[in-house]
Amino acid sequence: MKIIYKPAKVWYLEIKNPNTKLKPSPDFKVEKQFPVDLANYRDVYREVGEPWDWANRLTMDENDLRTHLNDSKNEIYYAYYQDEFCGYFELDCHKQDIELVYFGLSPKFIGKGLGKLLMQAVFQEAASHNCPRIWLHTCEFDSPQALKFYLNSGFRIYDEKIEDQTIIEK
Repeated sequence: MKIIYKPAKVWYLEIKNPNTKLKPSPDFKVEKQFPVDLANYRDVYREVGEPWDWANRLTMDENDLRTHLNDSKNEIYYAYYQDEFCGYFELDCHKQDIELVYFGLSPKFIGKGLGKLLMQAVFQEAASHNCPRIWLHTCEFDSPQALKFYLNSGFRIYDEKIEDQTIIEK
C-alpha cells in the first residue's frame, strides 16, 4: 500500500444545541458497537469511505486501531435501514464538546433521505452526553454533497484551512 499526502481545503464546522426532534422511521435503527470488531469495522470504513478516499483508519497499526476504537470515549454506531447496513458514524467524546469523526452512508443509500436520520441519531447521542457542541471537519475530497448537507443540518463553518490529506494511491 502506497500512502501519499495531498493538500486539500478543509472546513471546520460546529453546531450548538442541535434539534433532536426529527420524527423517527420504524425502518431505520442505529446500534452502538462495543466492543468494536476490527475486521468488520474496516469493512464498514471501506464501504462508506472508499468513494471519498478515506484512508486514516486503513493506515493505522492494527493494535493501535483496536485500542483506539475500543476506548470507552470513542463511540461507533452502525445504522440499518430495513435491517440492511446503510451507514455509520463515529464520535470522540473525550472532551465536553463531541467531535463527529466519521459520518457516512453506504453508496447505495446516498440520496434516499437516510443522511437526515443518521444525523438525527448523532444529535440524539450528543444530547445523551449533555453535549452543548458538536464539531467536525470535512474536505474537498469528501462527497460533493457533504458540506451542503452539514450546513443544511444546522452546522456553521468556523474555520477553513489547507491541510494534507492521507490518500492510499491506487
